[in-house]
Formats: sequence, structure tokens, C-alpha cells
Amino acid sequence: MPGIRPPFVILLVALNATERVTSQPYENCDVSTYYDGHGHDLSNTRDEMHSLIKSTHRNELPYTSSSKPDVWDALIDVDSDPSGQSIHLIYGNKYISSTPHDDGSCTSWNREHLWPRSRGVSESGKDNTDLHHLRPADCNVNSARSNRYFSACGVVSKQDCIVPAHAEAANDTERDSYTFLPPADKRGDIARSIFYMDLRYDGSEVNTLDLVVSDCPETVPNDAGMGYLSQLIQWHNDDPVDAKELERNEKVCTNWQGNRNPFVDFPNLVSVYFESSRGVPQNGAGYDCSAGNDNSVNEIPDVVDNTTKPSSSGTNIPTVATNPPTVGGLIITGVIDGPLSGGLPKAIELFAIHDIQDLSLYGVGFANNGNGSPGVEFSFPAESSATARSYITIAYEDLQYSKFFGVSPDYVTGYASINGNDAIELFFNGKVIDVYGDVNVDGTSTIWNYADGWGYRKHGSKASAIFDNEDWIFSGTDALDSCTTNVDCVKNFPSKSYNTSIPVSSTSTTNSAPHCFIFSCRYVVSLLLVLVTFYHFHARGGY
Repeated sequence: MPGIRPPFVILLVALNATERVTSQPYENCDVSTYYDGHGHDLSNTRDEMHSLIKSTHRNELPYTSSSKPDVWDALIDVDSDPSGQSIHLIYGNKYISSTPHDDGSCTSWNREHLWPRSRGVSESGKDNTDLHHLRPADCNVNSARSNRYFSACGVVSKQDCIVPAHAEAANDTERDSYTFLPPADKRGDIARSIFYMDLRYDGSEVNTLDLVVSDCPETVPNDAGMGYLSQLIQWHNDDPVDAKELERNEKVCTNWQGNRNPFVDFPNLVSVYFESSRGVPQNGAGYDCSAGNDNSVNEIPDVVDNTTKPSSSGTNIPTVATNPPTVGGLIITGVIDGPLSGGLPKAIELFAIHDIQDLSLYGVGFANNGNGSPGVEFSFPAESSATARSYITIAYEDLQYSKFFGVSPDYVTGYASINGNDAIELFFNGKVIDVYGDVNVDGTSTIWNYADGWGYRKHGSKASAIFDNEDWIFSGTDALDSCTTNVDCVKNFPSKSYNTSIPVSSTSTTNSAPHCFIFSCRYVVSLLLVLVTFYHFHARGGY
């Protein structure tokens, strides 16, 4: 039936056309109107500005949706060239085709959280889809950045730099095991995004935490710290706001969320809210985070200054209980069987949930080849202790561990001669309180096999004497085969990144949300309509 062909062709053309989807437009997004009556002459307080950008955050985008505009659509709108055909990658500092985006195979661009999920951003709160800190990034470079703090190399460690940070990153990027340096002309943009997140999120909304940017991010309660403040302030000053950043701020407000980033509109606010007198440490000395020097304490000050961040609760926020319990204070967070000669490094990572006064009450057993529990093989020394939110590494030897990670392990024991098929047990007073793998099963053919790879605990999952695959992320075997150091690895061991505050998700094993396989979710319904139309007319003798 020739008369049927034109509509079918038109439908196919519509299906393949590049979409410029937007959410509903929001009023009062121009600068003069948005800040009208809110002291944009810098006389406003921090609390007033926080209330403004929170109350005008009128639309919470879905991360991925097949039925309505989502983060993918928004990023194509705010970070593409005028045609919408090419999208800008934040770490590659280049444009690539905006379609297709990543489908889980890591062959295109995906969505980068400048403030990582494992540093306090929830998977189910407004912060997860806040466009002011989301950027398109090459999937492989995104993985290379992982959850590293923003900093130049050689500031907080003496490790060798990888320059550029990845083969697909811009030439002026770099990274080591702890830090990531973005392209020079994007550093100010990134700094202002981080300042926005600190101001916007104070933990008062459901599924959010009090996000704090600091020179001592490791000391921030609930693992919700981001760094490093002094360098971000310098980046803000060195890379001022440009026309593209202003345009993006306008689009995010008008087309998608309804709120603005005030640090883009009024750059002087940074010195009002975040002034820091610290210099940048040299030769890997790091920042002084001893008592009295930590600039991330949450309290209500009479005057906002560079050492405090006000909490909306009006009260001081304690970091740990005065007398925390001992049992359950330590958990297994990671295990690795390395790629160096002899399968080195071989190590496990533990995490102290709270202060542990007597670490010698804990011990570790290394169960080989499914031969059952060996009991406690390694015990911590007498009078040893651990501070809240600290990590403990136990390795088979020091030399290759240090070569691979750039730092020495906390403890060395010959019992840690583990292979990828061996299980790990954590004991308290002789009783098993946590386990990786099954001590009665040779792990060679299991999902938890970490030969030349690793296993790492999902954020928010808890210790258990019964192993549950759903609580862990697995690299897969041979994931580290081509690596000589951890920073070299595309799928590197996520050292010291566990976050107790983010609930475990049963549907995701990485920082990337699942997408529809092969086809973008939003096109599936259209494709089905085409197929149904084709079948309907073919059954009637058409075509």
C-alpha cells in the first residue's frame, strides 16, 4: 500500500533527529530579578543566600528517565554547542558528538559529579542531580578521576604524577593516588561549582548531608568533605568567570532548576564566605589538620569566617559519641590481589567507624582455597588504637605495596599471602564480625574472585558475618593486569573511599546509574511504536 509509506518515513526521521529537550522555563531567573531584595550587593548573610538558592531550586530532575526530561537532556542543553550536535567534556576540554551518550560500555561521554557521590552526595537526594555540579566527561577520564580531591600533584603526597591524567584528558591535567588537576581554564568553573555545593547543601533536606569544602576534608563529619579549599580559592582567582559560564548559569536556572550559582554572578562572594589564609604546601607536606587547624568544624559562629561553616540546625554537631562502643567499630572495606610480580601487592583495607581505644581486641584470618576458617592469624599490637573514620591497611609485604600505592601499609604480615580465591575474616574477641567471600568455598569460579583485581565495599553497607555479594563492588579478574601503579589503572583500586553515610543500592555497583542497553531509554517507546506500526500494516498486506 504505497499510501502508507510517507508517514512511516516521517516517523523514522523524527526518531533519529537530534532532540533539544528542555524542562519548563522558570521565571525570575535574570540576575537583577533573582537577587532582588536579597542583598546581592554582598550585604546579605551566608544563611540568607543559602535560603535563596535552596528555596528557588524548584525542579528536581530525574537522573535517568524514559518518560520525561532528565539529566542527560539537561547536560546536552547546557553544555553543547549552539547546534546541540557537539557536547563539551570538562576534563578533556574538547567537544565530541552529543549522541550517543554512554550506555554502560564506557565508549562515550557520561555524567561527572564534580562533588563525588562517595564524598557525601547521595544517590537519591537533590544533590545527585543538581546541574550546578554535573558535567559531561569522557567515561574513561571520569574513571581516572574517580573520587579524588581537586589539587595539583605534590601537595598532599610525594607520589609521582601522571601527566596528562589520562590519555583522553587535556594535556594540562594530572593526577596521583589522592588528587586530580583539571584543565587550567576549567579550574575556576569547577571551584565555583564546589563552593555552590557547600553553600547549597547543609543536610537539612531528605537524603542529603552537610557538604563542606575544606583543606582538611578527611575530618569532615559523615565523610562529606571536599578539597582542597585553599587551592580552589586560588583557581577561582586565576580563572575568572567567562561568558560561557554565565550562559550556562542562565540556562540551568531558566530551563531546568530555577536557581542560580551566586559565585558565578558575584565572584567576590567567595572571599566573603570562604576566605582562607593558608598557603599551598610544598613537597607533599600536606595541610596541617591537627586540632585548632582544621577549617571544617561545623558550628554556629557570631561572624562567618574562614574557619567555620554555619549549620542550619543552630547547634554544634558532634562527630562521634563521647564513649563509642568497641564491637562493630571496624569493618572490611577492600581486598586486592595485585598485578606485580608474585601477585603483589596482596592486602586488605579496614575502616574504623568510630574511635577504637583497644585495637588489639580485633584480629584477621586469611582463609585459603575454601579450606574453612583459620581463626585469628593476625592480631593488632597491644595498646594500639584507631581514630574514627580512619583506614587501616594490612599487606603481605612493604616494598611492592609501596611501589604500587606510593605509601607504606600500616601493618605487614606473612599471613596475608592471599590469592583472588581466598576469603577474609575479621574477628572481635575471637568471634567473626565481618567477612569477604566464603571461607568454605574456593573463590576461583565465584563473582567475588579478585585475582589480579579487587573487591570493595559499597557505600553504606554494614559489616556482616555472612557474605552478601550485593554489598560489594567487584573489579573482575585481571582488571589490574596492565598496571604498574594504582594511578595507572583505568579500573584502579578505590583506596580509602568508603562512605558510611550513603545507603547501599541494590541496582548499581558503580558510580554510574544504569542505562538502557544499546538504545537510550527515551527512544525505546518511540522505537516500539515504529515496530508496532510496521507489524500492523504488514499484517494487512502493506509495504
